[in-house]
Amino acid sequence: MAAPTVRPRVIIVSCGGSKSTTEQPVPAGEMYCGSYHVALRRAADALAAQDRTARVLILSALHGFVALDEVIAPYDLRMGDEGSVTGEKLRQQAADLGVLHTDATVLGPRAYVEAARAVWPRLTDVLAGARGIGEQLAKLADIYAPGRRSLSPKSAARPDEGTSTGSIIEEIERRADARQNREEQRAARKRARYATYCRLVIEHAGRAHGTLTFPGDVAKSAARAGAARRFADLYRVQAHGRPDDARTVDVHGTPRDVARFLSALPRAMEAAEIRASEAARLYGRWERHSSARPHMAGMPTAQRRARARDFRAAAFQVVIDILLDRPDAVPAATGGIPPWDQVYPLAAGIAHYYWFDPAALADPDETARILATAERRHVTTPTTPQPRIPGTA
Repeated sequence: MAAPTVRPRVIIVSCGGSKSTTEQPVPAGEMYCGSYHVALRRAADALAAQDRTARVLILSALHGFVALDEVIAPYDLRMGDEGSVTGEKLRQQAADLGVLHTDATVLGPRAYVEAARAVWPRLTDVLAGARGIGEQLAKLADIYAPGRRSLSPKSAARPDEGTSTGSIIEEIERRADARQNREEQRAARKRARYATYCRLVIEHAGRAHGTLTFPGDVAKSAARAGAARRFADLYRVQAHGRPDDARTVDVHGTPRDVARFLSALPRAMEAAEIRASEAARLYGRWERHSSARPHMAGMPTAQRRARARDFRAAAFQVVIDILLDRPDAVPAATGGIPPWDQVYPLAAGIAHYYWFDPAALADPDETARILATAERRHVTTPTTPQPRIPGTA
């Protein structure tokens, strides 16, 4: 019987801010000397010792993936800063290093984990869920510290008590998967405050339909439903409102297009609402500033609230406009003019700066689940009776 194929693994360690004091190039494994990076390296070495296929690489904000013995010069850059390595470069480096199609475990801060996801979307994030540097260091110590249980008293044995090869990584992956599932469920519940969809129905001839519902008060629901109809062309579907229900939109198209639209819309509404809320916060800060007093003097409370509410509603529409047709630039707000007369520059400035592509929000896994659980109806088209020909039976 042939031995099972062992899938190779790469262990990625983030670089560190504290670096060697020498100004001369040194091996990457000797460049970073901060206590946090040292703990990351110790944990990576412990994981690599449990898996003979594992290879340890450092993820440098400037250089990308570097081997421990690769000589590099000192630099001052963090992941996310201007000039830091791009996802495209990381994918090319991973291909050149022969680790593009391996299992990946990443140890480091969130920015480095997300950068690595450009190469390995399903990587294992060892420090996921850790709050603060203290919990991160404790997690790392659970992996490398001798005489302590590798993960927890209930779920793992001491390394010297018969821990099987790769069991530490397997347990980390199991916990990471469970944590990711919980996070996805929380995110889905949050998105459901903005939009929900019903089960996809696939009809004959490759056609399908679904329904989106937008919770909330009537005005907000109607605004979100209107935005959904405007986004429909991006996903090649037809979206129609109901005369008797402003909160609901019916969607028609090919099964895959409708499934992608159902997956994307809750995400699009959540992101658009966040940007509109940022504009509303600008309004709120203006109200508390001394420059607002001449404009607010003598204004009844009900009118002030109506002004703020109308501004927030108009800001949402501006955000949708910018997402669908992003201009090269937007005008700056003018001092001394109240924000209710400057909805466009305030809301458009935020939407332009934090622009996202509303046509790229469908989640592939969720789209696949929507299609897999779709109701399939086989509709037969009635045939027209043929006239009887005289003299035939």
